[in-house]
Amino acid sequence: MFCYIHIPFCQSRCKYCRFSTFAWKPDLDKEIYVDYLVKNIENGVLHTPCTLAISQWQNSESQKTLNSIYFWWWTPTSLSNSQLEKIIIALKNKFSFGKDIEITLETTINNITEENLIIWKKIWINRLSIWIQTLNNESLKEIWRSSKEEIIEKLDIIENLFKKNCHSLEEGNLPCICFNWLSISLDFIIWLPYVKKWELLQDLKFIIEKYDFINHISLYMLEEYYDYPEKWQDLSISEEDFLEEYLLCKNYLEEKWFKRYELSNFAKKWYECKHNKAYWNHKNMLAFWLWAHWFLDWVRYAYPNNFTDYYSWKLDYVEELSNKDLFLEKIMFGLRTIWLEQEIYKKLNQEKTKYFIEQKLLDFKQDKLVLLDNWVVLIDYIIKEIV
Repeated sequence: MFCYIHIPFCQSRCKYCRFSTFAWKPDLDKEIYVDYLVKNIENGVLHTPCTLAISQWQNSESQKTLNSIYFWWWTPTSLSNSQLEKIIIALKNKFSFGKDIEITLETTINNITEENLIIWKKIWINRLSIWIQTLNNESLKEIWRSSKEEIIEKLDIIENLFKKNCHSLEEGNLPCICFNWLSISLDFIIWLPYVKKWELLQDLKFIIEKYDFINHISLYMLEEYYDYPEKWQDLSISEEDFLEEYLLCKNYLEEKWFKRYELSNFAKKWYECKHNKAYWNHKNMLAFWLWAHWFLDWVRYAYPNNFTDYYSWKLDYVEELSNKDLFLEKIMFGLRTIWLEQEIYKKLNQEKTKYFIEQKLLDFKQDKLVLLDNWVVLIDYIIKEIV
């Protein structure tokens, strides 16, 4: 079983963000929200339309065990550590935690302190997803993020904790906190303003060669359809350069033993994100908080994106996925991750599929249909055409 915890708060709002998030909220408001969330967890689902479905589904022993918890949307570390602990304890009291449970906390770099790292580990968090985006100071300032110097300073804190742990082990001492099991993921973005051609590749090389504790990299593109400041387009690399930059970064990461398991995600062996893979494979998913989406037995339940409706126990919508919906999602996730199996690609538009193979956008590998690297930027167009 897998669980999303959406935290709709940020200390400040990034300039490229277009999501429903709330910055500079008073601590009292956050405490009220956390208390409500805990009640939501403790009482199961508070929303009448899906209460019966959830109660029947939870009768199965296998569904009472959580294999991952993912704190997301948008800065979970804008909560206090005691609030985070309160949420995790509520989940632990309601569900069993799997032996190898993955508990991910997304965080900005400024929240990284030795004190926080120790506390997070004590409250069962064993994976950090840290937003870096770029090491270009001009770009970081433009998007309202921390400086390169602070990024390095904070990553040094993590490195020093790993070194302390290794030193204690060498001396035969039992450390109070073992950081060898803390998984670290870093996020980067292509197409940010002021970032020059091949600069992202150099950022990756610098970070990965300096810090050997990093075992996961997410490499996202800036969504071009959002209404960003007009000057950003002129200050960013071209679309042609983007593709080449992406491929150079991909090749470098693979040389450093980061296997690509989704178009934007690369991981060393054993460090793929369990939660992401569960989502892409349509596993049952619990979700709590504003704008969160449950997924249970092919039905999605969505919370509203405003506090008034959320506190009124309303649902934004209930969507039962049709066979066509599932088919479309399997195509999208299949091509973004590894491949499409025969049972899927045989149902596609064969004429269009053959055309894309002839144009070397798609190919067959081991009797499976795959997207070729040179055309990752066209994936949405290809899917639309072959369905």
